[in-house]
Amino acid sequence: MKSKERGFSTAFALTVIFSLCVITLSFAMIVNANEKKISSYKKAFDARKNANKILFNIEEKLQELKEYPSDIDECQILSLISMECDYEITVKDVSTGINKKFVSPEILEDEGVRRYMTLNEEAALTEYGWINPRFADKTVLDEISLDFESKNAFPLINNTPPLNIHFMTDDFIMAVLGYFKIKYREQKLEQIREKLNGETSSKELAKILEVSESHAVFDLIGFKTLFWKISFETDKCGCSAVFAAVPQKDNQKKIDRYILVEKDIAHKGGSL
Repeated sequence: MKSKERGFSTAFALTVIFSLCVITLSFAMIVNANEKKISSYKKAFDARKNANKILFNIEEKLQELKEYPSDIDECQILSLISMECDYEITVKDVSTGINKKFVSPEILEDEGVRRYMTLNEEAALTEYGWINPRFADKTVLDEISLDFESKNAFPLINNTPPLNIHFMTDDFIMAVLGYFKIKYREQKLEQIREKLNGETSSKELAKILEVSESHAVFDLIGFKTLFWKISFETDKCGCSAVFAAVPQKDNQKKIDRYILVEKDIAHKGGSL
């Protein structure tokens, strides 16, 4: 009888020990998994914090663009912000194009504009930009007026020229000049390409086009980019952000400040 009891006790003890080992192992695995998760989260948090710091510094540096009469190319922006980021940066004008959501049917139905959009497809279009009431779809303006009620819709609606001539292709310039019925467009395009530089003023451009400085073409064509897309990639994450130029309320041909309006930070291993 004692032998049976001893055997039962030994089996029970082994079962208990085995169960405790399983529990201990499971607990250790859970702890290890949690530690990895916490470590991964911390790395993601640090990566996001670093990216946000870079974006803040870029936004601060972009304020210097307010003093530039023209935004002539991406290299100009790269040289301005390169000291704020130790990684490879790409810069792109994303507002010099046709925004089909806002622009009036009259422009979209213009033969030259339609031909330009057909030949250039997606390159001709943009999803970024303020709404210029002189060229906007009336339906859009009415809807915004209802949304804002009696409040001012600025800066969403403003008179800043949405197109930067420095980033317009020859075909795009020709389409816009054609829309405004400007004569001898090919010869004038040649002069634009010959004389256009970072110091070119609307007065000089008006002389080339043989129109007055108050001509409606200057409500559409300007020398500043309104929305910049800036991207960079660190060893831990990729970041893409869009900065917008907010015009002065009393003088909408000039820029008051640059603001961050969109950002996407993706940790290498998942979005943050």
